[in-house]
Amino acid sequence: MLSGHLLWLAVLFLSNGALCLPHQDGRSGLIHSKRHYFARQVPFSNTTLTASVPFSTIPSSTASTTPSSTATPSSYVILVKQGSTKEDIADLNNTLTRVASPGSLSEVTSDRTGLPVFFQAEIEPAQADEIGKLPSVDAVTLDEKLEDEQPPASAPASTASHRPTATGPPGSPATTVPYPSDIGLQPDALDELKAISQPPGASLPDLPGFGYASEAGKGVTIYVIDTGANAENPEWTGIPGKKGFMYAPGASQEETDFLNHGSCVASKAAGPTYGTAKEADVIAVKLPGDLSISAIFTALVEISNDVYQKKLEGKAVVNMSLGSRIPHALSTTVTAYKLLLVALMAEDIIIVTASGNDAQYGIDDVTEYPALFEPTTDIIVVGAVENDGYRAFFSQGPADQITVSAPGFVECASGKNSGSQDLYGTSFATPAVAGVIAVWLSQDEYKTRLQVPGKVAANVKAMVKSLAYSRIEGEPPVIWNGIDPRGLACPAPGSGGNQRRQAAASGCQATSAAPTSTSPPAASTLSTAPATTAVTPTPSVPARPDPPPKPTWDDNPQGFTKVFEQDGVGSHSYDSSLASSYAGVTDNFEQWCLSTCTGQCVAVFLVRVLQFSNGEYDPYFICTTYNQIWSNDFIQTGITDYDAGVAFK
Repeated sequence: MLSGHLLWLAVLFLSNGALCLPHQDGRSGLIHSKRHYFARQVPFSNTTLTASVPFSTIPSSTASTTPSSTATPSSYVILVKQGSTKEDIADLNNTLTRVASPGSLSEVTSDRTGLPVFFQAEIEPAQADEIGKLPSVDAVTLDEKLEDEQPPASAPASTASHRPTATGPPGSPATTVPYPSDIGLQPDALDELKAISQPPGASLPDLPGFGYASEAGKGVTIYVIDTGANAENPEWTGIPGKKGFMYAPGASQEETDFLNHGSCVASKAAGPTYGTAKEADVIAVKLPGDLSISAIFTALVEISNDVYQKKLEGKAVVNMSLGSRIPHALSTTVTAYKLLLVALMAEDIIIVTASGNDAQYGIDDVTEYPALFEPTTDIIVVGAVENDGYRAFFSQGPADQITVSAPGFVECASGKNSGSQDLYGTSFATPAVAGVIAVWLSQDEYKTRLQVPGKVAANVKAMVKSLAYSRIEGEPPVIWNGIDPRGLACPAPGSGGNQRRQAAASGCQATSAAPTSTSPPAASTLSTAPATTAVTPTPSVPARPDPPPKPTWDDNPQGFTKVFEQDGVGSHSYDSSLASSYAGVTDNFEQWCLSTCTGQCVAVFLVRVLQFSNGEYDPYFICTTYNQIWSNDFIQTGITDYDAGVAFK
């Protein structure tokens, strides 16, 4: 890690309601968790729809005789059930017109059907319950806001260079992959990119560069839903395909990256130096600092509409390097979110998302949406590995909870200037996979295998799994693009750049472990000879030193009372959070945390994070505040890297 401190990235799907633990991307940036989406909402104050059935049983918000009339209306999202008739939707619209607060009703419509996908309205809780029972409604959920994320912080470097060379098993994990006749070679590629075209039996030093099918994603659009992009960085200006921006409501109408995150993601998908789909089209969907559930849902609908208008079915990939936690009490939000994603994938739009970074806090399982939909949908969930194939220390998700992994310690485009930056996180593994998929979708070789209307997302996910393989036994399967670049011609000294090579052209061997033939493998097989150098045993890992002494807490500091103390726990359902590393606090942590409790705050929770990197501890503290009476129900147990947790009220 460069500075020795990680940023506390508390991403809250629903304010005052969700379990919130940190998401951090590193070496300068933040991770898999972004707020955010392109939204287009149409006011629905005037309508010609007529109701065929009155819904008089639903109380009006102006009816003073009903018990619900004393409740304050809140903004709700009402998801229309797929297959509903125009008459059913007309009935629903008229009901909402009658009960919603004046001027609050709007709809988001599908260009495919011309019908609303969902409504948004300010209604009372009792009305929401009744509307949820209507036959034309799939789900009704509160339209909550997400907390703002904080700026990026630095993070540790990969330890891959300290391990023996990884080769993976000899032979191909799939034997029916067509071999492209024309292959691009990027001879100056970083190892994190070369690993994407690392065939079984080869080690990274065997490879002359990053190999990729020459179609390179041409004609395929990658939608990068994130914090924008630095339109002046060469990784953006150098994209040969079409590129553009969409803006979410509230997002600044500038081609910039306000959190220095989306620039890296876009460059890993399609950048000329760092990307895996070097000729794909890219849309940066710039997000605001204030995101609602309705904005997320609108983004999905609007991406669907863009695909429909441009006839991109089977040629569109959505990259979601983001995640949010949704409490069980808001299960209708989960239902609605899943339904919309499934609808998008049924339109042959591929969705790729990050698994999360909380393994560094002892949370191994995937904990956020949309990644939690992996087992039951065709969404592709990406974890992170080091370049040699070892699972990254921060990457959430055992093998049965993710689809594939990719290198997560990366160099990529800076969102601040024309240079590059070193970051880590599942956020940056995800676009590498999205780019590989975009290339496959552009290849004629895979048209029969993938381009089956209504099944493209499922077919792509199956192909990702069939080609992925573990570089190290017992470690996660890592994406492979199906290309073996070892027989490609080497560039002239100092030429650099990306070059197209005929697979059968004469060339050189990067090392003696490369195949002796320059011909491509037969179309029926992609097996390659194993490396001639034996894999040496993994060196023993030095014992971790004892952690620094735990801090001690006062019983009654500054008018507060200590009410809880325990190791191995975090907190949730808080109103705000801050990391000492971000605040620049290096001592007096108790006093610092208590000083943040102002206004309506009545309690705080403070905990030490035992961050361990480069052979030593580099701890920092997280302070969360509460505007409600402290309860031990706010405690989340089983977080092994946390200690000295204390609550004051």
